[in-house]
Amino acid sequence: MTARTSAQALADVASALVEDHEITGLLARLVSDCAQLLPADAAALLVRTADGGFELLSATSHRVDELQLYQAQQETGPCVEAARTGEPSCTVGRPQIVARWSDVGQEIVDAGFGSVHAFPMHWRGRAIGGLNLFAVAETELSAASTVLAQSFADFATLAIVQPASLGDDDLAERITAALEGRVVVEQAKGVLAYQLGLDMAGAYDELVTRSTANGSTLAQVAQNVVRSAQAR
Repeated sequence: MTARTSAQALADVASALVEDHEITGLLARLVSDCAQLLPADAAALLVRTADGGFELLSATSHRVDELQLYQAQQETGPCVEAARTGEPSCTVGRPQIVARWSDVGQEIVDAGFGSVHAFPMHWRGRAIGGLNLFAVAETELSAASTVLAQSFADFATLAIVQPASLGDDDLAERITAALEGRVVVEQAKGVLAYQLGLDMAGAYDELVTRSTANGSTLAQVAQNVVRSAQAR
């Protein structure tokens, strides 16, 4: 049981939103809090792009990175469904997951998960993405957990679209900036994997460890790793 509470996690996000915040690091902290404070073992964010496709925005692990990217490529799955319908998408049980999403469902089950819950990221009457929760156990969410998960999804939306006066072009620009931050993180994972002989999951963990130890954002640490490699 973590000493950190859901109220503290949401308060921290709210505090960041009223300051000049760095999106990539804030969203990485948000999905980490989701996995710790909800009955989930992993969490991730998927967003809609300007051309109507889907892109991974943030995830708690490389394994979940791959699941979200597969959903985006196949344009189906719990998070895609939540983003398209604007409604939560929740499925419990391995056979039920496979039956609902076929190949994507099988990938989710093969990754070790027995339940999956996705919540839309609402913005002015439409969904711009979704928050995906994965649990190894076949677990239904309580009413309180459902409310908390949707709150995290809403805060993720605010982190991207703030200020509220953003138009569609500005919104697309903010999403692009957030995705560019993720690209740098992916590049840094590749650099560390090569330099330290790690797999991609271990490289991501190393980035998070350095970010925590240095008191820097995930994007800053990733940029430093990439710049250092380029300077050699």
